[in-house]
This record gives sequence, structure tokens and C-alpha cells, in this order.
Amino acid sequence: MAEAFAPGAIVAAVARRREVSTGLIYTWRRNAMRESGAPFLRALVTHDPPPADKPTPQLAPAIVVDLPGGARVSISASACADLIAATLRGLR
Repeated sequence: MAEAFAPGAIVAAVARRREVSTGLIYTWRRNAMRESGAPFLRALVTHDPPPADKPTPQLAPAIVVDLPGGARVSISASACADLIAATLRGLR
């Protein structure tokens, strides 16, 4: 699973190399998330926070994803492309 869900990895390519179905890899991930009790997403920090004397404007989120159980992921329009991509990959 670590190989299949590493940054930049393609699950289908890993499945072919390991001679398993992509569905099986996703089943393993789903089962691992159930056993751990909570979903896990890798954090990505792309830049230092702004200095305290320069407040950042509060923007309405451009992307809002409502998850089962009432959790919500919001991504602002000012988020960098790397952060957006990593977040959306993590939600797959």
C-alpha cells in the first residue's frame, strides 16, 4: 500500500508490477483505515506562514468536500496547486 499511495505513484502501475488488482489495493487501504479508527492523510507544508504583523485575508473556500460522519475539507482559492493536488489525492 505504501508504494501504491506514495506521492506521484500510479495505483494501476503498482498493481500490474505486483500482479494484483487495483480493487484489491483499494480494499486493503479501506480495511486499514477502518482498523485504525480514523482516516489518515499525509500533511504537505508548502511555505512558511505569513509574519504575524501581516494578517492574511480570509477568503471563502473555493472547494468544499463534505465527508461521511460530518467532517468537511475546505480549500481556499489562494491555496497553491501542490497543496490542492495532495489534498484531492488524499481524499481518493
